Amino acid sequence: MNRIFNGMMVLVLAASVAGCENMGGNTKKGAGLGALAGAAVGGIVGHQGGHGWEGALIGGATGAVLGGAVGNEADKRQLEVNKDHITIIQIAEMGQKGIPEDVIISEINRTHSEYALTSETIAYLKDNKISDKVINRMMTATK
Repeated sequence: MNRIFNGMMVLVLAASVAGCENMGGNTKKGAGLGALAGAAVGGIVGHQGGHGWEGALIGGATGAVLGGAVGNEADKRQLEVNKDHITIIQIAEMGQKGIPEDVIISEINRTHSEYALTSETIAYLKDNKISDKVINRMMTATK
């Protein structure tokens, strides 16, 4: 019975982390911190009853869900504040259309858009005719 319970908790934790790729930064951070805090508290409480691992798993799963929910609300508020944010895809489309780099930079500045560029994102932008000057501006406007 104990092994079945442990297996189910591992599946719950795995499922809660599986969707992280599509989550916003605050959601990921909230889920991670919630899981750590929940696992610690759950482990301590569970240990007192002789079920430390089970308590840690339950606490971790619960903390991840609750922390993720709080972080998701923060992500939603952040999007509402910056509704004019220019996405990386929109910038790539501007490059494909031949819009001058100074115009793209002006739009980034006007909308106070921020980016967390990865090497893959930079390669994507370069493939879509975005200049180094625009990419450098995007890198200085990081989250």
